[in-house]
Amino acid sequence: MDELVELGGKLWRFVDTAGIRRRVHQTRGADFYASLRTQTALEKAEVAVVLVDASAPITEQDIRVIQQVVDSGRALVLAYNKWDLMDEDRRYYLEREIDQDMVQLTWAPRVNVSARTGRAVERLVPALETALDSWDRRIQTGRLNAFLGEVVAAHPHPVRGGKQPRILFATQASTRPPRFVIFASGFIEAGYRRFLERKLREEFGFDGTPIEMSVRVREKRKKR
Repeated sequence: MDELVELGGKLWRFVDTAGIRRRVHQTRGADFYASLRTQTALEKAEVAVVLVDASAPITEQDIRVIQQVVDSGRALVLAYNKWDLMDEDRRYYLEREIDQDMVQLTWAPRVNVSARTGRAVERLVPALETALDSWDRRIQTGRLNAFLGEVVAAHPHPVRGGKQPRILFATQASTRPPRFVIFASGFIEAGYRRFLERKLREEFGFDGTPIEMSVRVREKRKKR
């Protein structure tokens, strides 16, 4: 179900996921249809707001939904519901738990809200705008390669089996989400790709959006 909601002086179209909620005894069939509803909603969306219950430990279903958003390439904002019900001591430890649970999602903006009272819902607006701006951000090729040149010079790819792959060139293929293609002389390890993504985020922001990075290995031309 779609609904127009005014936030921050703008109209936002929210696409509901039609009743996805935690079930103690959730059947595989119900889980499948919950996933299907999420996917249908994501196909309509540009940015997903995933509502997480702050009063309880994060669930496997929460993680699956968040991963589904990332896999779909949509921008992401995490909204922690019932934050107002937590006392100061609990909030302190909850922040640490969230950091641990979401260690791979430090780029996703977090907003603490109360869905029941509407408290702090307006805080969603800057988070949504930041995520959408990042989702649509494009880096000029010259700037991108100058930046990567500095990063690689300071932190080159590890030598493996006596070989060290070189990054030859990079370009941003598209936006929504940002997709980068790196041309290299050899295989770039997953750990080094994550390092490059982290450096990209530090330099250019990209808060609230997944980044896709692929590597194309240019084979050496055979001498005639």
